[in-house]
Amino acid sequence: MGKDIGVVICNFNKKDFVLESVKSVQESVGVNPDIFVVDNASSDGSAEALKATYGDEITLFENSENLGGSGGFNTGLRFVRDNGYKYFFCLDDDAQVDENALKVLYDYMEANPDVGMAGCRVYHMQMPGVIQQSGLKIDFDHCSAITIGADQPEDGSLPDIIECDTVATCAVMVRGDVARRPEVGIMPASNFIYWDDMEWGHRIHLAGYGVVTLANAKAVHQMGAIVRRPNTFINYYMWRNRTNFFLRFTPEEKLDEMSYQILSAFFDAMYECMYRNEHNVKTSIALAYQDALTGVRGKAGEGRILENDANDDKLIAFIQGKKSYYLVDAGFEDDAVYLRNFFEKEAPQMAPCDKPEGADVVFEMCENIFRVKDLSLERVYIDTFRNAVMDDEDVEALREYDYSKLLYVYMNQDILIDSVKKLRD
Repeated sequence: MGKDIGVVICNFNKKDFVLESVKSVQESVGVNPDIFVVDNASSDGSAEALKATYGDEITLFENSENLGGSGGFNTGLRFVRDNGYKYFFCLDDDAQVDENALKVLYDYMEANPDVGMAGCRVYHMQMPGVIQQSGLKIDFDHCSAITIGADQPEDGSLPDIIECDTVATCAVMVRGDVARRPEVGIMPASNFIYWDDMEWGHRIHLAGYGVVTLANAKAVHQMGAIVRRPNTFINYYMWRNRTNFFLRFTPEEKLDEMSYQILSAFFDAMYECMYRNEHNVKTSIALAYQDALTGVRGKAGEGRILENDANDDKLIAFIQGKKSYYLVDAGFEDDAVYLRNFFEKEAPQMAPCDKPEGADVVFEMCENIFRVKDLSLERVYIDTFRNAVMDDEDVEALREYDYSKLLYVYMNQDILIDSVKKLRD
């Protein structure tokens, strides 16, 4: 079969994981890929460990600075592209492929020349029977992305071949000739991180090629711990790149609806930050919006990434004054588990009750407190982000929410659409 496949692994400070990623590729059967590992200026000894473990079995690129996910991948993809490999395979540093995955993808793409991108079905590394993702759909009606199969137990209900809009680059194969087309290219490095794989897959679609995931090509991917991040890195890049994507790629006939969806989403984020006194988070999101409108790309500029001041201070103060509670999960059973754990940690004196009668406070879970219509305060509505309606000040904020949002969209919609036209010009 020859050297048809160039595997590119991008690593940043995941020494132990990346060694296993390389090993999983080496154990592939039926193919003989070349392995290229890009180290994005790691400080944990990754490059040294890769050299000591694999030597000349791999080609190691060492970037002098962290170029982000897309920039890091592109260091290797550029070499693979320029050296004529038929297929590129991208693998995250904390992902591992099944021994048959590359052969399954290779055979499918050989048999289907109209497919430009084919991805693995990815499972949670900690829960290998639970799907993490099997491709993504881009929802232009709501300016969002829908992960196919997210957190779904593998029960055989998903099709073996899923046609989708894009595939996360944690485990995906791309046809080399498609990536060499100027309108497609390799990963959009101007994103730095996040939504780069969304754009890559969408470009492949626009060029007339299919995108699929295959159930028989399996991979596992480490799921990051749910922890409070030290800064607003994710807030900035996620908001900027998602917004910029829809500003550039939404079909012309959907611009009005897109502008409403984008402005509504930013209003919700701003209102929530005000509600929770998260001023740094607000600043990063506001600057992300400004940069998206003006076409600012690449690594975040000065003052964009700030200390994370996300907090649950008001809720914590509220529950610390209570001795007992009753929780109505209202269909949010999984989120209720996290909420009960939060209560136990922050207010150990507040005991759960089996019945609402006699409890100091009754909590009822909901999707979004800003859509709650019951403002009686007879129970405390709390959403999956731990926003809660606890007092008269909260009630007043909810009363003003709908009209404030309408005014915000009305004020900014023309400006947003004008910015879209300038970006596209």
